[in-house]
Amino acid sequence: MTGVERVFLAINHREADRVPKGEWSLGPGLISALMGKDGPPSFEDEAAARELLGMDLVAVAPDGCSLIDRWRRETDLFVFALVDGPFERIVAKLGFVEFMTGLGREEHKIAGLAAREAEKGVELARRCLEAGAHGVIIADDIAYNRGTLIRPDTLHRVFLPLWRGQVQALTGVPVFFHADGNFTALLADLVGAGFAGLHSLEPGAGMDIGQIKQEHGHKLCLWGNVDLGWLVDTKDEEQIAAGVRDLMGVAAPGGGYIFATAAGCLWDNLPAERVLALYRAAGEYGYYAE
Repeated sequence: MTGVERVFLAINHREADRVPKGEWSLGPGLISALMGKDGPPSFEDEAAARELLGMDLVAVAPDGCSLIDRWRRETDLFVFALVDGPFERIVAKLGFVEFMTGLGREEHKIAGLAAREAEKGVELARRCLEAGAHGVIIADDIAYNRGTLIRPDTLHRVFLPLWRGQVQALTGVPVFFHADGNFTALLADLVGAGFAGLHSLEPGAGMDIGQIKQEHGHKLCLWGNVDLGWLVDTKDEEQIAAGVRDLMGVAAPGGGYIFATAAGCLWDNLPAERVLALYRAAGEYGYYAE
C-alpha cells in the first residue's frame, strides 16, 4: 500500500494496513545525521530519510511548489500544500499590536483586509494543487497554551467565514487546519467550516486527543499529538515506545489518525537516534488488527 493510499484512507476514517505517519518537514542536519552524511542533504537524501522513518507524506510551501511534481514522480508520498491562513497572514502584514488595535477600533476594516489575504491564500493553494499536491494545510496559529490569542467569538465572527470560504473554494481536495496551542473552543466551528482534519493537537496545551476523537473523530482526521519536548527529555527508548503505544491505543482505532509530532517538523536539535526510536515504535504499534 502506498503513502497516498494510507493517508486517503485515514482522511476517510478507514483503517489501512497501518497508521499513516509523517511530518511536514525535516531539518537538513537531521536528514544528514539519519543518512550518515556530512554537508547539506539532497532531495534524494530527504526522500531516503522519509523512507527510513516509514513516512507517508510531505508538505511543501508555495515558494517550493516546483518540488511537488518531483515528490509525485519519485516517491509514493501524499503531498500537502502548506499555506498560511488569513489570521497568520494579516498579523504578519500589520504586526500583532496594530492588528489588535484595528480589531478593537475598526473591526470591519481588519475583516476586509483579512478577506483579501484569504483570497491570496487560496490562489497559492491552487497553484500547488495544479502542480500536483494531493491536499492542503491552512496554517493559522490562533492560540497559545491556555486558549485562543483573541476572543473565540471574534474568531467566529471575523475568521470562521474566511476559513469556510477557503475550504469551499478548494472543494474536491482534503483541507486540514493547523494551529498550535489550545483551540478547543473553536473545534465545533472548524468542523462546521468543512475541514477534513486537524493538525498539531498539542498535548502540552491541553489538547486531549482521546476526547477530541470521541467528540469529533467521525468528521475530522486527527494528525499529530506527540510533544517534541517529551521526545527531547525522554532518553529511554522503552519510555518512547510506551508513549507511542498509549497514543496509538487512543487515536488509531477505526482510522482517522495520522501519527506525527505536534510541531509538524523534526528539527536539527533532535537526536537522530530518538527520532528513529519514535518512528520505529510508531511502526511497531501502528498496525491494525486483521
